Amino acid sequence: MNTIILTPEGSVEMAHIHDPLPNFLLQTQQEDFLRLSWQTRQAPLQCCTYTNVFGLTYLSRFFEFEEEPPAVWVIGPFLMQIPDMDKINALFRTEQNKQMAMGEFVRCLKLLNNARIQSAVNILNQAGSIQQVPYRKLNTQHTWERLDANDIQHILAQPDEMDTKVIELRYELEKELMSAVENGDKKMLKHLLKETKNLFDFSDRFPNQPVRAMKNMLIVLNTLLRMAAARGKVQPFFLHHISEKFSKQIERCDSINSLNALLDWMYEEYCDMVKRRAVSGYSPLVQKAAQHIHVYFSKPLILQELAHICLVHPSHLSRQFRKETGMTLTDYQNRTRIDQAKLLLKKANTSIDWIAGQVGFDDAGYFTRIFNKLEGMTPSRYRKEF
Repeated sequence: MNTIILTPEGSVEMAHIHDPLPNFLLQTQQEDFLRLSWQTRQAPLQCCTYTNVFGLTYLSRFFEFEEEPPAVWVIGPFLMQIPDMDKINALFRTEQNKQMAMGEFVRCLKLLNNARIQSAVNILNQAGSIQQVPYRKLNTQHTWERLDANDIQHILAQPDEMDTKVIELRYELEKELMSAVENGDKKMLKHLLKETKNLFDFSDRFPNQPVRAMKNMLIVLNTLLRMAAARGKVQPFFLHHISEKFSKQIERCDSINSLNALLDWMYEEYCDMVKRRAVSGYSPLVQKAAQHIHVYFSKPLILQELAHICLVHPSHLSRQFRKETGMTLTDYQNRTRIDQAKLLLKKANTSIDWIAGQVGFDDAGYFTRIFNKLEGMTPSRYRKEF
């Protein structure tokens, strides 16, 4: 977790950041630090916890070492209970980007029970009693024998892998996997994943650090999948969002099992995203209009404004869009909204009214009618079945 050392006045003196805060929370965190610093100094022999309006909790302790200025140590933010996302989203009602960023940030934080919080308190308390032991520096120099040119050439000539057939098969399967993601072909993706098995095991590069080896592999894979989705004509806004999400998830995994589960999730989610968000096959004009709708699907669709963005006459935009997609602009926006609503129905235990508002419908009844028309069932039934 984040560990910060504050001056008694509340300014940051040193920090180890494991969970970077979204930029729009930094001012709130600074206010939290001022409050923590003041409250902690009122009870210098005790640890304090503080939970802010977003449900983010901090643990703090006052320290005063010999010959060192006093300081306040802060751990957090972390969670003490599963947050109410409805309340958090209400604080950013009209700012969807902040809602999404806040949701991702909160989901990545550690959820601590009372026992773990007590363990952290015990550690902080013991840290205050650690004696400062003097040390001395050894100014020694070693003369290392240099490798001659023949030795260097011999090392560089060694292959990275013993079996060239495995290398060739790896790259061939890698290309096929990326192609399946690029085309949103989930059926082919599942077939190829069965074929890969242990072909992408790089644990030999970190023989004593299997978790680190797999994390490195997933970091590279995240980049490849993002590139494949980009070739599938996914809008950069969505590529950045999913790539950042998985970058954080990779570092937060602490076991091979959790990384293996994340591996499958990454492939499937990138593939699903291409299927939902891709606009390949359309003319540049229709691609631009479709991408705009994908990003601003929850906003009212104003034809004149969209036509101005696309640099064409509104009538021409409407005709061309319907000609290529088989849908009107409004139908396309409704389809995009319902696709987003389906994701929320699967992942969030929130009210239908709230989901309707999140995807851009002011009237929950109208949302239900459109959902039923496109999916052949009500949102409530969809949630139960999926």
